[in-house]
Formats: sequence, structure tokens, C-alpha cells
Amino acid sequence: MKIKLAILESDSGYLNRVVPMFINRFADELEIYSFTDVVAATECLEEKKIDVFLASNVFKIDFSKIPNRCGFAYLVESLDIDGIDGYRAICKFQKGELIYKQILSIYSEHIPNITGISNYENGAMKTIAFCSPAGGVGTSTAAAACAISLASRGYRVLYINAEVYGDSDVFFSCDGQFDFSEVIYAVKSNKTNRSMKLQSTVKQDATGVYYYSSVKIALDMMEMTEDDYITLQNEFKALGCYDFVIMDMEFPKTQEAYKFFRYCNSIVFVVDDTDQNKYKVSKALRSIQILDSQSDYALEPRLWLLKNKCIANDIEQNEIRVLGTVPMYQPVLPAQMARQIALSNMFEQLV
Repeated sequence: MKIKLAILESDSGYLNRVVPMFINRFADELEIYSFTDVVAATECLEEKKIDVFLASNVFKIDFSKIPNRCGFAYLVESLDIDGIDGYRAICKFQKGELIYKQILSIYSEHIPNITGISNYENGAMKTIAFCSPAGGVGTSTAAAACAISLASRGYRVLYINAEVYGDSDVFFSCDGQFDFSEVIYAVKSNKTNRSMKLQSTVKQDATGVYYYSSVKIALDMMEMTEDDYITLQNEFKALGCYDFVIMDMEFPKTQEAYKFFRYCNSIVFVVDDTDQNKYKVSKALRSIQILDSQSDYALEPRLWLLKNKCIANDIEQNEIRVLGTVPMYQPVLPAQMARQIALSNMFEQLV
């Protein structure tokens, strides 16, 4: 089903450029109507059952003539303008893909009961969780490296940083205004098409990794529960867009928080060479063994150990199978470090 889009713009030259671009790139997704006259545009909204209406901010819009089912946004000339009079604003001078994603986002908020647009057939998506009971051991870098490594092998990979104070943008970059707060809203709200919102707000790094930019306010991340992340996993599986979801997450601090591990194919503990951190991993393993003995879900067989910042190359005997070791590198930017670690073949074991 195509999204019916109406564009009201005083600059006919702009319409002559943008409409053919949309038709060429999104012919299967959009049905487009363009106008330079406000009366003709508003009459079309009901007649053609328009889903999304974009209007230049030079026009005076009679909002009483916009149907409730129709999403609306102003077209503006600056990326610095997020909204006008409580309505969303979209910069018209940006990549067509970014404009399309914002159209999709608006549509998702007004059509909550339809199935999202899937680009791939449903497949056997795998979820890999990276975490550590010890802090400062490079868990996020290892998770990002795994995502980059799998993407370089042709897999469709989504990286999610689920840490309260985490930052996806130190590893990946892409144009676009959306961040993970849009995902949180989609999970928490029943007023939006969740699957479509997930697709419209995701970004793709030059490495091929898909990701969501981190929230601007860390308090937003505190709203997410284990059940919310499980809901997200189910949505991603239903979409069928990814082969792997890499979850960069904090180590569970309650028994309830361990619940998400049941939905993971692999759980990678990251640890460094210090005895203190090895001790913490040993305690974490014991906790999982106790939980396994009390439930029908066996987590221990899914565990892997990644040894980071290792001075020695030898792999000592461990209770947890070892995914690999990462030597101590000279200090570099996190993105550079992740790309260096991604060159290792150890992540193939998780496929």
C-alpha cells in the first residue's frame, strides 16, 4: 500500500526537481500530488484521501480542513527549525532519503493499525548481547566491532546501545535528525505504527551497520524496561530486515533484568586482564548457573568470554568458552578502535 503524499510549495522549480526524484526512488512507496495553490491542495486532502501533507511555511494553512487521519509538517529552508506553532518542520534542502524517512515517521504516527513496510522476507534473526559485570573494559567497543565485522561479511546488522549513558554516535555516523528517543516513544505509545517508526528512524553508517543515534537526555533511557526491549526484539523479527541485532547493554542488576537474556542467541561477557574483573565475571557466571537451575531456560550454554586489553596472548582455561582476545592497543578514537578489532575473525563463531 502506497503512502499518499501531497506537497504544497510556492517554488515550482523545487517541485520540478523533488517530485521526479521521489517518483524515481520511491515509486513503490509513494503516490505524490504536488501543488502551488493552497486551495487546490487542501481540497485534494479529502478527495484523494491524502496520508501526509507537506506545506511550505510561506502559506497560511487552514488546519480545520486537514482530516484527522492526515499527518502534517511544514517545509522549511533550514535544518535548525524543528517545528512551527507546534507542528513538525522538515528542511526541504536535504537528501531525498532523509525527507522520505521523515514522511514515513509522520505516517506511522497517524496510521497505528497497519503492518510496517518490510524490505526483506522474514528470516532467522539472531540477537547477540554484549555486557560485562565489570566497568571500563571496552564492552561498547567490542559490540561495535562485532557489528562492523558481521556487516563487512554481507550480513544486515543492527547495533543498539541500550546503556543509559551510552553513545552510539562515537562509533557510527550518518545524517538525520532522529535518535533513540523516537524508538522509546514507539515502544511506549499505542498511537503510532511501531514497526514503521523503527524503519523511519534508523540510520546506516558507512560500514553498513544500521543503528539509532543516542538520546539527547539520558533520563529517556531509564524509561525502557526489559519487557520493552523484548517487544523491540519481536518487532525486529517481524520486520525481517536484519540478520543480527547487536545489543550493547548494561549487566543485569536484578533477577527480572536477566529475562532479556532468554531472547539472545549469544551473550558475550567482556573482561580485561585484571584479577578483580575476572572475579566479577566468575560471580556473574555463578548467578547465571543458579538461575538456570531454577528455570527451563539455560543461559550458560549461550555464554562467551571476550578478553580485552590483554597483555599476554595466551588463552588460559576458563569456565566460559573464549570468543577471543584483543591485545592492548595504543590509545585511538573509539571508532578507529572498533574498526581495528573488527578485522579479527573471532566474531565468525557467533554466526
